[in-house]
Amino acid sequence: MWIVAIIAVTALWSYALWIEPNWLEVSRHNMGTKTGRTPFRLIQLSDVHLAEIDKPIKKVISAVQELKPDVIVLSGDVVDRADVLPLLDEFLASLGGMKKIAVLGNWDYWSTVDRKALKILYAKHNVTLLVNDCTALRLQGRDIGFVGMDDAYSGKPDYQKVLSRCDIQNRDTILIEHSPHFFGKPLDTPAENPPFLFSLSGHTHGGQIAVFSHPIANPPGSGAYTSGWYQTKYGSLYVSRGIGMSEVPIRLGARPEVAVFDVN
Repeated sequence: MWIVAIIAVTALWSYALWIEPNWLEVSRHNMGTKTGRTPFRLIQLSDVHLAEIDKPIKKVISAVQELKPDVIVLSGDVVDRADVLPLLDEFLASLGGMKKIAVLGNWDYWSTVDRKALKILYAKHNVTLLVNDCTALRLQGRDIGFVGMDDAYSGKPDYQKVLSRCDIQNRDTILIEHSPHFFGKPLDTPAENPPFLFSLSGHTHGGQIAVFSHPIANPPGSGAYTSGWYQTKYGSLYVSRGIGMSEVPIRLGARPEVAVFDVN
């Protein structure tokens, strides 16, 4: 019996170490109910934790190139070491020249990454870094607003500052925040007149190790969120499982994810 147990544990460990981290899922989400206009396509890349341009990252690049998004959202923790900025340069160049929005994650604070150098590198590749700030992009003939909050776990999100400088009442706007505990307790029913078209978050890695979609432990800063859709006072929130790994180099029951949103 113990031989069977050893074989099972070895097989499970091998799967978590070698198979699932390479098994990229492209999740697709159709947003909005209006007809008669061309939808724009948004891709969310979260928690890349870029360490090398390896097979999983090449799969992400190929998916982005194939999907041809109008805009990419980088929802934090793209890198977690200062020495990988040259790799980030290569990675961003491979994604293409489309418009991109980025926010900071907890590892952008914890690591030795020079955030000024990161911002300059982002700007080189058409990436707008938002920290308690906003911008608007023209996408498929529509002005779409983007609000990027500072990380709620390791930074200082300032929603009042955002409200004072960003026009979220008169244009469709998407809210981005790396750590989902910012959003508070999920609601059982949709919020009335939510201020945002929808919101995007990451950080959790889907638990990174989960049993039947239930994480063994979510990282601090996750709040009551793991992955997928939730209703909050800000409107609908999508929490991505992200791409990379943190602390331990395994994934189990939480496949890496590129999330695609077609918004009409």
